[in-house]
Amino acid sequence: MTITVTRKPGGITQLFNTETGRVTYKCKAESAFMQIEAFGGIVKFNQKGAIATVTGHITSLESCDVLKKGHSEYKEALTAIVSAHKEFAQSVSDSYHKEIQELENKLYAL
Repeated sequence: MTITVTRKPGGITQLFNTETGRVTYKCKAESAFMQIEAFGGIVKFNQKGAIATVTGHITSLESCDVLKKGHSEYKEALTAIVSAHKEFAQSVSDSYHKEIQELENKLYAL
């Protein structure tokens, strides 16, 4: 069995089981939002350790809610998602820039 772990914006970790095709999203933050197509809206992770699982056509939520367009919290959730994605992208960009700088320094030292 192989599990691929991927960091996602907003304090979410994605675990993908290559044997079963099962995708599990686990909240590492106190709470978070993530748009997950399988649930047809924004999943609101209500606490640290909350889980959303997708296996084929079967979906399950533990300590999560689904916010659909028109829900009173939907706009706030979408705003939080945009903010988390921007922060995540900046963090990844900074990390790559640092790595590139370190490699360039090694190259210049040759």
